[in-house]
Amino acid sequence: MIYHDSFAYDEVDTHQTTNTTTEQKSTANANVELDKVFMKSRDSFLKIAELILSLLVFLCITSDPWFSYVGGGWVQFNSLSCMITVLILWILLLFRAIYKLPGFWMLYILIHYAVYLVLYLISFLVCAIQAGKYRENGGLIASTVFCFIILIVLAIDTFFQVRRWQESGAKISVRTTTNSTETTHETEAEYFSVD
Repeated sequence: MIYHDSFAYDEVDTHQTTNTTTEQKSTANANVELDKVFMKSRDSFLKIAELILSLLVFLCITSDPWFSYVGGGWVQFNSLSCMITVLILWILLLFRAIYKLPGFWMLYILIHYAVYLVLYLISFLVCAIQAGKYRENGGLIASTVFCFIILIVLAIDTFFQVRRWQESGAKISVRTTTNSTETTHETEAEYFSVD
């Protein structure tokens, strides 16, 4: 099984001796290097599609400067912010740097996709309403179509992220604490479990 299918972004091993605590990532995810498996994965292709579609939405909406005053600024902001955040996420995953960062990355990614689903739904509605008013503007129609397509791609990516999270037992991260006399397993998913 590929590590992307197990979604092990936040596995942390903590070894505690009498006075010292060290956190180490699992050895499979410790190196920051180019991940050739991720490059060929469905996740990578979905993120590349999101990048390209966000760029197309931005270019189409920017083709008419007047539209910036009637909702185009919102669509421009949304497409650029989505493009930047997906690019950063894709680079972190591509070079496996996400495993070096602290935090609940599975939860962060799920929140990211949920937020951008709502933002692109609003952008799609803005573009569709304005395209209905100004039918001679091809940029509005094209941006409406691309907003709808990226909305579908984001929904597919969100579906796979949620499914992966559920398959992992809704774990966000696992922390193992080892004392000099006993071993305790503490799972942070208890605080964020899905019932």
